[in-house]
Amino acid sequence: MAAKLKSQGLEMAGNSGYLSKNGISLDYAFDESAQTLTIENLEVGFPATMIGMNADKILGILEKAIEDCRG
Repeated sequence: MAAKLKSQGLEMAGNSGYLSKNGISLDYAFDESAQTLTIENLEVGFPATMIGMNADKILGILEKAIEDCRG
């Protein structure tokens, strides 16, 4: 899953942490045994908002990446 998200420009370092890039920030926790990704404190600001990104779109990108990983 990490590789798929990295291809979308979201690189997770480890199974949990804080991610901030291009105006998108969030806390994440990946449970390998359950294959679940928990996202908290998602914020979308400049410059992401300049290209029409918002929290719903970011969650949609993450959900698609997760579904693609499941096959």
